[in-house]
Amino acid sequence: MKELFKIPWNCKIIVMIFISSFLGTLNKAYAQLPDCITGTVMYAAFSPVAPTVGNDSTEIRSVNYATGAIGPLMGGRRYYIQKTPGTTTFYGSSAMGVSPVTSKFYLITQMGSSSTQDGPKDLIMIDPIAPTASGTVIGTITGTTGGIDLDEYHFVKMAIAPNGFGYALGVYRRTTGAAATYNILIRYSLCATTNCSTIQLLGFLPSGGITDKNNLFNGDIAFDGTGNLYFLASSFQPVGSITKYTDTRLFKILSTDIPSLPGTGTIPMSFLNDFNSLDSTGASGIALDPGGNMYFTVRRYTNNDPTAAFVTELHKSNDTSSTILMPGFSPIPANTSAGDLGSCFFPNSVLTTNKLQLSGKSDIGNAYVQWQVNNNNLVNYYELQRSDDGINFTTIETINPTNASQSSAVYQYKDTEKELGKYKYYRIRQVMKNGLRYYSNIVQVNFNSKINLTGSLSPNPFIDHFNFIIELNSSKSIGVRLTDQSGRIVYNKSFNGKAGENKITVNDISKLKKGFYFVEISAENEVIRQKLIRQ
Repeated sequence: MKELFKIPWNCKIIVMIFISSFLGTLNKAYAQLPDCITGTVMYAAFSPVAPTVGNDSTEIRSVNYATGAIGPLMGGRRYYIQKTPGTTTFYGSSAMGVSPVTSKFYLITQMGSSSTQDGPKDLIMIDPIAPTASGTVIGTITGTTGGIDLDEYHFVKMAIAPNGFGYALGVYRRTTGAAATYNILIRYSLCATTNCSTIQLLGFLPSGGITDKNNLFNGDIAFDGTGNLYFLASSFQPVGSITKYTDTRLFKILSTDIPSLPGTGTIPMSFLNDFNSLDSTGASGIALDPGGNMYFTVRRYTNNDPTAAFVTELHKSNDTSSTILMPGFSPIPANTSAGDLGSCFFPNSVLTTNKLQLSGKSDIGNAYVQWQVNNNNLVNYYELQRSDDGINFTTIETINPTNASQSSAVYQYKDTEKELGKYKYYRIRQVMKNGLRYYSNIVQVNFNSKINLTGSLSPNPFIDHFNFIIELNSSKSIGVRLTDQSGRIVYNKSFNGKAGENKITVNDISKLKKGFYFVEISAENEVIRQKLIRQ
């Protein structure tokens, strides 16, 4: 073919470089958009543990729902989030939301607890397509409204609702203040230019009992498709000489009870569940997936001392009774912790009481696992998975439902694989007829164990006694010791045990104070530790 015109070779190179650069930029830009379609990821805000002047303070990264794997930086950079309310500069953010409509992230700056650290908090928009170092301040939470000074409230709980507004819960950070005004709900409009957002006080959360003051101290919020608000709260209370995290609870505010206009009334809120597995941790994030499962980020401190070292954990819940630790939550960026979670999915139902609870034990070199379900009639099949490290699992058996017309069922399996080693980990993957997949908790089976706890301690909470069944590989003494949260021994007794099952009843504990206790059940040099609540 004859050329219509001839382009010099050096111009061709320039054109090719320009086109390649343009396409690369375009592809990179679209790759940075929050994924609100596939249902595979949520997002976490990682802030520095000990920030100093000059730090790029916050990283926004994807987190895989199935594995917990942490993805690359959204926008390809970290964000310098800072504010000086009063006399101290605070870095990073523990409040983040992500909008499926604007495809942008929203954060709130932090503050301290003393009067010299009070002040305005900036509401910041992060555009991952055209990211800037500090984002855009679309509004400032400040001033007095309805007789409430917003400068005195700390906001670490926020989310975007399906109605297109953002919401945040604030806690009064001082040690004084009326309980009825200790926790507030605000609403803000989503926009993308400086000071464009309208911020409104909607009312107060209930006070008294488990919702009193610092019982709602830390945590996060998320919304379902109907606009109901779910609030994961960590209580922060004096325990001995140290103020510690105690109960972690889940609450719900119906969409019909969320005010549509500014006000200062009390907003009804109901208690859903006490996640005992998250007690004594600082809960910081909650997110939902398209199937209605919940995901939580927490800080677990050494000896439950908030001044000590901690690890950041990711947990999952697909029912209203338990959580599953996700050990694949990695790699956590160095010197940071996950301050918040957010997702851009609004499931029609949340925690749809899909129970999938696994237990396991060893006996003469074999592993016995058992799982209980309550949606058996909706299951396509079950996969029993095994692991050497608790992270990388392989399916070793596929089990079809029995009595498929019944919702409740119990399954058992004996793993007779030889040369299993000392430890193995097991979990169940439940594949539903609609294509959704749920994972059970992970159980560790110790094949050299001298003791096995069968079931759970009960009742829990207890009033004047509790029971448990312990299996021994031979006759030996069983030690039972209770300690309170300060480490003080409040009960210590030995029982005679025989080979096989032993039912133990612990009495003489009716005078213990209400609160949390740790139980140590020992035989020879092996110890099983559990948590109990005295009500």
